[in-house]
Amino acid sequence: MSIRIVLATDDRGFEQRLRASYPGGLNGDLRTLSHEHLGTTPAQAVAAIAGSPSGAPEVVALGPGMPIDAALDLARQLDLEHPETSIVLVAKPTPKLWGQAMRAGVRDILDPTATGPAIAEIFERAGETATRRRINLVGQEEDQSGQAGRVITVISPKGGAGKTTVSTNLAVGLARAAPGQAVIVDLDMQFGDVASALSLLPEHTIVDAALTSGTLDATALKVVLTPHSSGLFALCAPDSPAEGEQVTGEAAAIILRALSAVFRYVVVDTSAGLTEHALSALEVSSDIVLVCSMDVPSVRSLRKAVNALDALGMTAQRRHLVLNRADSRVGLEAEDVEATVGMPVDVAIPSSRAVPLALNQGTPLLAADAHHPVSEQLAILIGRFAKQPQAHRGFLDKLRSGR
Repeated sequence: MSIRIVLATDDRGFEQRLRASYPGGLNGDLRTLSHEHLGTTPAQAVAAIAGSPSGAPEVVALGPGMPIDAALDLARQLDLEHPETSIVLVAKPTPKLWGQAMRAGVRDILDPTATGPAIAEIFERAGETATRRRINLVGQEEDQSGQAGRVITVISPKGGAGKTTVSTNLAVGLARAAPGQAVIVDLDMQFGDVASALSLLPEHTIVDAALTSGTLDATALKVVLTPHSSGLFALCAPDSPAEGEQVTGEAAAIILRALSAVFRYVVVDTSAGLTEHALSALEVSSDIVLVCSMDVPSVRSLRKAVNALDALGMTAQRRHLVLNRADSRVGLEAEDVEATVGMPVDVAIPSSRAVPLALNQGTPLLAADAHHPVSEQLAILIGRFAKQPQAHRGFLDKLRSGR
């Protein structure tokens, strides 16, 4: 993969270490801009960084040697003007700095004392993220080589909206479209039930992956994943909330990046709300599936969540709105939801006793009955990520036309 890198630093020794981390030579272009060439404001610095004839680079490294506050201000401006660029902060990583960096749009933090493969790994990962983001922003077709896996995070601000039902059926559908190339990750550290919804008895959980997150590779990933009969792989939640405390948001992001380098589709199920782990997942996601049920508290909470994502600068990810129990006659229409949330409803799932029955049996409805009205709507969602036969949209059209 050819990448263009800009180093914003006065440290020529770091540039030499970066070049040395690629024994066969860097596949791409590397420019170094000293602090005096960046100007005095973040806007001037962004102009200097993106001012080459070929435009903004894939990866920008801020530091070492750049004051943290100045680096974060520059990261915010760069993320605002060029969301397709991956930003790496070269500084001593701390939990506090990780939180500040993520909010500023930084994709990764590299210890300034790192050498060799550790440097190359960070920049390769940042380049892959940039490729994924550029594909999403310009609407190009997915890279069929699978090198830029899509990370699809499913969120809902309120519990009971059907988030796990959506995520497990979506994952199974993607596994059928691309056998062996889809994985689901349960990021509900306290009460995750993906394993139950898929009738799995995992030998390993995300805790095992987190404990080895610094050395995760394709071989290590295969050990901690649990296979499903559909061809899907699962990284299940901890056995207890206490164990879940061992998994940090940073570790979750590392795990998702590692999975996206191996799998074409990474589906992430989260707990209700915008938790630390959910935000970490969203930072590395290409797509966000927002699940909302047909009640006023759920709709209003989703509007707040969308506002929060906008405020955090998470605007480059593609958003997909799923309305669950959409035919409930509770005084709300699909148009009311769209007006409140500020997004069109992409998928409208009808109410059905078959959904909780399938969940209790541990068999996704999509696998049990592909022609069920709920499955037909789920197929529409799957079709937004994988090439599928044209799904029937009649139910959603009916909702929008007043039934």
